[in-house]
Amino acid sequence: MKYILLKRVFLFLVIWLILTEGNPASFWIGIPAVLLSACISLVLLPPVFWNFTALLRFIPFYLIRSLLGGVDVMLRVFHPDLPINPGLVEYKLHIRKPIEQDMIVNVLNLLPGTLSVNIKNDLLLIHVLDIGKNIKKELALIEEYIHNIFSKKTATQGSVHETI
Repeated sequence: MKYILLKRVFLFLVIWLILTEGNPASFWIGIPAVLLSACISLVLLPPVFWNFTALLRFIPFYLIRSLLGGVDVMLRVFHPDLPINPGLVEYKLHIRKPIEQDMIVNVLNLLPGTLSVNIKNDLLLIHVLDIGKNIKKELALIEEYIHNIFSKKTATQGSVHETI
């Protein structure tokens, strides 16, 4: 637990230094704020195992999907007929951990053309620009990536996991 606390202190200290541009005059408030934030974060977000390798695989996937989604939205907006077919799609989540469900909601909200509306009893309600597209296939792929980020794999399987 001490190691996790030290990692969070370091993370918050780096964030503080970036925000204050390393101004030493801010340390009198920064050091207590960093220590308090790190301690409170352990209560609000208990230590979570995450797979660093899976996270590195997710980043390009997400950036490409975000770019493609942005281009798709742009083409729809500038098309003379405005080819949109908005609607709500229900998707049954297979991931059970609350942190995984929170992450999928946040990822979907950041992707162009999708907006998470509600999540209840592992059922995710999403607003999409085109209900004719195969959105459920994309959702299953995103769900798999997110599950892999929070799954524990051994280093012999080629992945590294970290606790923050």
